[in-house]
Amino acid sequence: MAAADSASVLPDDEVLLGMGKDFERAASIIKSYVDRRSPIVIRYHGDCDGICSAISIYVSIKRIVGEKEWPEYRKKLLIFKNPSPMYSIPSMLDDIELVRHMQSLAPPLAILLDFSVNSESLETLKTLRRAKFDIVIADHHPPEAEIKQIVTLLVSPWLHSGNSDYAAGLIAGEIARKLRPFDGISELEKISLTGDRSKLPVKQEEHIKRKALVLDFMSSSDDFAESLETYYLVLKDSKKVDSIYKTAMKKIEDVRKQALNYSKLKEMDNGFRVVLVRLEKLKVGKFPPKGRICGEVHDEFSKKVDAPLVTIAYNDRAMHIRANAKAREAGFNANQLIWMLKSDFKNAIDSGGGHDVAAGIRLNAGFERMVRDELVKRIGQIEK
Repeated sequence: MAAADSASVLPDDEVLLGMGKDFERAASIIKSYVDRRSPIVIRYHGDCDGICSAISIYVSIKRIVGEKEWPEYRKKLLIFKNPSPMYSIPSMLDDIELVRHMQSLAPPLAILLDFSVNSESLETLKTLRRAKFDIVIADHHPPEAEIKQIVTLLVSPWLHSGNSDYAAGLIAGEIARKLRPFDGISELEKISLTGDRSKLPVKQEEHIKRKALVLDFMSSSDDFAESLETYYLVLKDSKKVDSIYKTAMKKIEDVRKQALNYSKLKEMDNGFRVVLVRLEKLKVGKFPPKGRICGEVHDEFSKKVDAPLVTIAYNDRAMHIRANAKAREAGFNANQLIWMLKSDFKNAIDSGGGHDVAAGIRLNAGFERMVRDELVKRIGQIEK
């Protein structure tokens, strides 16, 4: 049997070294709840990065409990995929109610992975705390300042001079090493970094790229159970990985061709180029997700546009934004733009956020054109 995976994929990284005490504290909190056999809710964002985060924490907890006691304790472990970056009120109420039905005397713990640090989650987190939950968040999105004061522990690279390149799967993997290491943590960290297009210096391996796409496909498909055990077992089966990868790539290629036919390139006076993609014209199921479609079109235009480039894929209820490095260097920041739009058009935007070069907006009905035009206008006003 292989030795437990105790070495980080970035052993000398200053940000990760600076986060060391947070990793240890997170592991200590989680372990204390496991040792008391307390109820634990694990919620993870439903993409490759979120899944890798959840698998790392889940497997570590399982190893602490042990195979003999696992079937009984598993009933106290609630695991849910979270479809958006926001921790919604219905999800939070479900979590409180399900734990209440357990009739446990021990206080509960919520572990939130790769989501929930945005302004839309603030009141939800406050309510969860009032319900006597401890809350540990491991995330790499830029956090609202108030989050740290609300939750028990926020583990974030942004608190240690890091950025979103430190994927949630990397953070959760480091916590898992402190919790109870197991063989395969490093691969999960690499998959999450690859799936989230991190710029950190981790070797880009073909089998890792395939597994990242496979997780994204599985999380979007009704053909697979929403089970961390299922995800984990597939990752260890090379034949299943190859088969699912081929299916996923065929779907991506078909949708990419469609999307390019409904894409329009605009040249802005300040040197920026903006690609607009009309998503409602596409014939597509649950995969690839709209954000992935935006990324595919963005990659195609990036091959032939040598300028600051921003791609906006939109329909009547959502917008997805991708930008290249030249756009970021020229002053583009998707989060800042979304924050300004949310402030100026409170009735138009339900929620929004993400990374500086990859983000999304959820729209209220009827505001698509106004928000799209204003977003394009403000990109054209960026001063280099």
